[in-house]
Amino acid sequence: MNPSSSSSAALTPATLSTEERAHWQLAWVATVDHKRIGILYLLFTLFFFAVGGLEALFIRLQLAVPNNMLVSPDTFNALFTMHGTTMIFLVAMPAVFGFANYFIPLMIGARDMAFPRLNAFGVWLIPFGGALLHFSLFTGVPKVGWFGYAPLSESPYSSSLGVDYWIIALLVLGIGSVATGINLIATIFCLRAPGMTLQRLPLFVWIMLIAAFLVILALPVLNAGLVMLLMDRQLGTHFFMAGGGGSPVLWQHLFWSFGHPEVYILALPAFGIISEVIPVFSRKPIFGYEFVAVSGVAIGFLSFGVWAHHMFTIGMGRAADLFFVIASMLIAVPTGVKVFNWSTTMVRGRIRMTVPMMYAVAFLIQFTIGGLSGVTHGSAALDWQTKNSYFLVAHFHYVIVGGVLFALLAALHYWFPKISGRMLSERLGRWTFWCMTLGFNATFLIQHMLGFAGMPRRVYTYPDFENWGWMNFLSTAGACLMGVAAVLLLVNILRSLSRGMPAGPNPWRAWTLEWATPSPPPAHNFEALPPIHSRRPLWDLANPDRPDPVVGPDAISTPDRAKTSLWILIASEAAFFGALLLVFVYFNIRPQPGPSSKTSLHLVPTLIFSVCLFASSFTLWRAEVAERCGRHRGVARWLGLTVLLGAIFIVGQGFEYWGLYRSGVTVGTNVFAASFFLLTGFHGFHVTAGLIALGIVLGLGLAGDYRNRPSPLVAVGLYWHFVDIVWVFVLSIAYLLPRLP
Repeated sequence: MNPSSSSSAALTPATLSTEERAHWQLAWVATVDHKRIGILYLLFTLFFFAVGGLEALFIRLQLAVPNNMLVSPDTFNALFTMHGTTMIFLVAMPAVFGFANYFIPLMIGARDMAFPRLNAFGVWLIPFGGALLHFSLFTGVPKVGWFGYAPLSESPYSSSLGVDYWIIALLVLGIGSVATGINLIATIFCLRAPGMTLQRLPLFVWIMLIAAFLVILALPVLNAGLVMLLMDRQLGTHFFMAGGGGSPVLWQHLFWSFGHPEVYILALPAFGIISEVIPVFSRKPIFGYEFVAVSGVAIGFLSFGVWAHHMFTIGMGRAADLFFVIASMLIAVPTGVKVFNWSTTMVRGRIRMTVPMMYAVAFLIQFTIGGLSGVTHGSAALDWQTKNSYFLVAHFHYVIVGGVLFALLAALHYWFPKISGRMLSERLGRWTFWCMTLGFNATFLIQHMLGFAGMPRRVYTYPDFENWGWMNFLSTAGACLMGVAAVLLLVNILRSLSRGMPAGPNPWRAWTLEWATPSPPPAHNFEALPPIHSRRPLWDLANPDRPDPVVGPDAISTPDRAKTSLWILIASEAAFFGALLLVFVYFNIRPQPGPSSKTSLHLVPTLIFSVCLFASSFTLWRAEVAERCGRHRGVARWLGLTVLLGAIFIVGQGFEYWGLYRSGVTVGTNVFAASFFLLTGFHGFHVTAGLIALGIVLGLGLAGDYRNRPSPLVAVGLYWHFVDIVWVFVLSIAYLLPRLP
């Protein structure tokens, strides 16, 4: 058997020779096939789920009885930090990306993801980031919580290198997530099959598209904050240290500007999964397809305006509190619309209570409970009472575990036959479901009562207050039962892979395109695609006498892949630079002691090398015109001039840095210097990256490489023009505005 000819998702046959088995294993390491990459995401998820689950069990065992000393306070804080970080960044997000990678190309009739090598790059950053995070075991495990609040995460309070590894790990994982988000958006926009218009997309694809936009806009804000925290720790800046002119509250603003959209980065894909599972097992189309899609878009927009309801207790002021109270109440509306859609879909449906449907129904109930308890945190007055109690712990886990995890388990049981070609055991699946459901509710439902009884969160032990002991013991027993469920799930997966019942191409009689392929799909995905005139193409194929109504025109537009991906990258970079610009304004809107824009920056030389940068956009445009006209020498001349002008700008910025250094202004001098070097340094880095890209295009063009294939000049040009536009804002805010009277 030749492994290269087998399906991409097939398992290693026992009959392979040693040489064939080595080749098969290398193929998995070097793969760029979206299905194998999706499976790798899910395997990494399972591994880190075991790690994070063990950390959670130790937390609950420590809290099982009053005055317990199973682990020390430092160990408890380390477990708390690593559990939260692992579950969010190494379990939940990779699981979402795993299902998206495997099934989105299949659902839209594509051969692969838009950028297969970028896809492989993203997946291998998961184990790399996880290794960096857990390397802190040897350098001092971070004890700062998964939110890393300053000043606790600053060097005077966390002196070990563990926090630095935590920061770098999150940066690595953030870069991989943004790369995956760009890839998903480009795939959905550019690679849809004929007839697969946006109006006909499966809801999982629609909602993953929204989640991918949240990824590319929210993760850069976190990355900006992490860079500043690393600079504080390693370069002596004081972005988040009040003693040096910084602000610990700024860290909270940056973190929760990412943190609340992150909730919906995880919850929206769960909504998409449930929107696929419930209709199939209710034997009805989803009720209100348009409402589900549009409410997802509304959630995406609103998620960026509610971050500070995590900060009501810091004293932002009545006006700010009122704004975020209203925004937090508003975001509950589109979420409630989805619950209505799912519930109505089941009404009068021919419901089949398979294991995937059981998880979907449990999701519906538990997520609603979590949503209702979350509305209380949208009220500033109620939030003051419950913010730092176990009531918030219960709310959060009802959303993330009772919601997201149960949706992912529904997805696993629903799509496992397609991935493996074999069915999971229904009997073991039901045992797993009941252990997981009973264990989850025993663990976290009682924590609402603990919160009302006054138990604060983030404590490693507690006195023997009335009722606290038995409620915590019940919570710990529930966590152990969830651990049993996890073991049963693993047994079910391994047993089914070896001797599960063959699944066939469509065991659930579902309607979307992934079920039109064999199980598992071949390397090329499809032999032929059915006609796509509605949202349920397989229903139309099986029921030609009563097909679904045709939705919209059949014609679709497929944007240029390179341009689309560059526009998406630009949106992500705009979010990053937007955060840096706001930080500069935050620290420099009022005069600061020491060096400032007025006293340290020289405007005339800056304007000279700025003119060179702006002129480079004109010369690049002339190179693009020459390329369209087929004048290759003209392209080389104008492109060479663009590179020269960009290099002059970088040299000018270098001289400015040297002058500041000679006058005693360094990155650690004060918050003006820190924010200036941060902003202009990252801009200079992007200019340098653009020069390298333009130099490569120029070199390959001179070698005649683009005479027989499209040139990337226009796509690279978009990036270069963006960098020039960013400098307009930097020049205005850092150099010109401070000089206005």
